Amino acid sequence: VLGSNEWAARLPNALAFIGTGLLVFGLGRRFCPARPWLPAVIYALSLAPVLGANVVSTDALLTFFEAAAMYAFVRACLDQGEVDRRWLRIMWLAWGLAFMTKGPPGLLPLLAMIVMLGFHDRRALARLFDPIGLATFAVVGFTWFAILIAQEPDRLGYFVGYEVYDRVFTSAHDRNAEWYAPFQIFGPMFLLGSLPWWILALGAAGGPRKAWSTFRAKLGAGDRDLRLLAWWFLLPLTIFSLAQSRLQLYVLPLFVPLSLLLARPLASWSWLGGRRLVVVAAVTGIALISLKGFAGHVKSERDSRDMARAIETIIDPRSVDGIVFVNMRPFYGLNVYLDTNIEGVQINETRWDYSKFVAEEDLCSELAGPEKYVYALKESKVERFREGVLRCEGMQPELLGHFDADGNQIALFTVRQ
Repeated sequence: VLGSNEWAARLPNALAFIGTGLLVFGLGRRFCPARPWLPAVIYALSLAPVLGANVVSTDALLTFFEAAAMYAFVRACLDQGEVDRRWLRIMWLAWGLAFMTKGPPGLLPLLAMIVMLGFHDRRALARLFDPIGLATFAVVGFTWFAILIAQEPDRLGYFVGYEVYDRVFTSAHDRNAEWYAPFQIFGPMFLLGSLPWWILALGAAGGPRKAWSTFRAKLGAGDRDLRLLAWWFLLPLTIFSLAQSRLQLYVLPLFVPLSLLLARPLASWSWLGGRRLVVVAAVTGIALISLKGFAGHVKSERDSRDMARAIETIIDPRSVDGIVFVNMRPFYGLNVYLDTNIEGVQINETRWDYSKFVAEEDLCSELAGPEKYVYALKESKVERFREGVLRCEGMQPELLGHFDADGNQIALFTVRQ
């Protein structure tokens, strides 16, 4: 509808950012009634959510769906004595969308909710599992995965093995599996990503020691709202820290409960009222806009624009049917800048998302197709690919050139018959 361009690629995340802000405002009416708009201001003027809205990934959408599910849970179970089944079913719909977006990690706040109710309100826990809501969750959450697995059964092993087991228990993804990585990856994300609000919240609470004692006292007194926010933030963070695959944007959805937690002491702090709050918000907003402008000039090894320019110096993308990345994750962002298809193929490997699996003995028939493809692969894989092609009768690999991407030199090949 909007064409193939950067605006079209970024629009879903921008809308998700706005939608999440509105949901945080709605949640603020429950958790911060004195200033219900303050959590939304904190969320919108924090670096991490702004960063997430400007990176083309599924994390901003996941944040929106998780926030929608928690908002529906609050409306269904906390705002009144009786459970509102309409909101309960909306909650399960949102959990289904969260699962469809990113699989099991999208359900971590649901796990936190279930554990909290299991400890503190088992009657409410029993009412949570509405049959129609569960059916809605199953249809929305599993249909897409079921279709993909039906098309290619090997994907079941990919989803369960590589995307779940390997992320949690192994370093196969090579994403900060070291024991100290949670402090190195998540620590700066929270400390820098929520400036200046966490510093102001500590000041409003009377300092770190007073804030901790107040937090413990309110939990001990049975503050239900604080209990939910604490479980919502701490349980997913613990699981992300224990898992062996860790990236900064994994914890982006946790900035929703964090914004609500920070707003609670700030809402009753007379020092941050009226003009001071306007000044803080204005300075923070200007700083974020300036930082965004500066970031646009910082070079990245994963910048699809630079890759596309380098590829266009080697081939005319319009003259081929597609660029196929061999035994590596395709750079799908190239779809925005090159007028050709971007695909992936795995030779005797089933690891990468959406890539077609080809057994080594079937490589020749794959290459013999009518499509005119250019093959991209890491320099370390060139020799194996060349040997495989030469085993195919009448086929000859031809090196077209190289470009740099994500710390690797990528070779471009065509296959002549």
